[in-house]
Amino acid sequence: MNKIFRKISVLLGIAILIGGIMLASKIGNPPKDKEKTIDAVAAPENYVYTTIAKNKELSTDILVSGKLVPKQKIDIIAEVMGTLKSTKKALREGVSFRKGELIMSIDDTDTQLDLAATKSQLYSTIVRMLPDLEADYTDNFSAWDTYVKNFDKDKPIQELPKAKSEREKLYVAAKGLENIYLSIKRKEHMLTKFHIYAPFSGVLTSAAVQQGALVRAGQPLAQLMNATSYELEATVALADAQFFKNGSKVELYSEVTNQQWKGTVVRSGKTIDQKTQTQKIFVAVSGGNLNEGMFLNGKVASKTMTNVITIPRKLLVKENAIYTIKEDKLKLQTITLLQTIGNEVVIRGVEDGAVLLAVPVLGAYEGMPVKLMD
Repeated sequence: MNKIFRKISVLLGIAILIGGIMLASKIGNPPKDKEKTIDAVAAPENYVYTTIAKNKELSTDILVSGKLVPKQKIDIIAEVMGTLKSTKKALREGVSFRKGELIMSIDDTDTQLDLAATKSQLYSTIVRMLPDLEADYTDNFSAWDTYVKNFDKDKPIQELPKAKSEREKLYVAAKGLENIYLSIKRKEHMLTKFHIYAPFSGVLTSAAVQQGALVRAGQPLAQLMNATSYELEATVALADAQFFKNGSKVELYSEVTNQQWKGTVVRSGKTIDQKTQTQKIFVAVSGGNLNEGMFLNGKVASKTMTNVITIPRKLLVKENAIYTIKEDKLKLQTITLLQTIGNEVVIRGVEDGAVLLAVPVLGAYEGMPVKLMD
């Protein structure tokens, strides 16, 4: 019995020993198939969609939009004090006036009387001087005598006679004639401010007073606007500003009223918006059915561009390069950006037949390996 147990123990020990040796052999020498599996794991492939470049001639319209601002619009402000008199037309928003037509009149009775009194003072002063002028300044007496005979207080004051000697000049100054004369000229000028005439044909866009009201100097009275002449204020991309030179014709249209007008670029701003890289342009337009604040769209034909291609704007790299594909790798190609049209750009600098990316690649870089999609 003991002999049998001893034999079993020996055989079991040998089996354990052999198993240990085989296990150690497998750990120390991995199977070749496993090596092959590990070696086969590689970086993931970057599959890309592509397109073939083909240069062409291109002529496009550049679109702009903006709102109308009146070319002529003024605030009418009282420069004198008085009661607003009745005129032929009521002071109401929308009332139109022709150039030179009376818009409003302020009562000037006080100023008229003051002017008449000052003229009378001048007249009486010169009359009292005539005997002395005749005795001491005979060579110029006739000029003063004629001035008095032609004096009319209802007409604008005439310039005083010129003194022919230094003594005469001092004599006239001592009598205060120059001061009285200048006071009359100032009051005559003041009278012109009581009657306000339209400097251009237009329409009232607001009226702050009514006839019969007392107005004071500096008080806003109304606004007058030229209702037929406007400017469209729009912005264009800096790359497109070259097509909006002074004198360029612009076709304008309203999507609301389905009407069209012809406009002309009259000037452009000199300040560039740093955030949007755009520049202001101003297009003059005249005609009926135009209103302040109205939005219009416009288009201008650009010059025909040769040897250009159009690509999605999102393919641009820093506005001056794109990715091409050579030998299954990405390569940066420097280009010239000519024009932006919505979500597309017109570029120059790519050879015919060049393979370009058709869709942006996330994390793209120079030399990145790619596989072309069939």
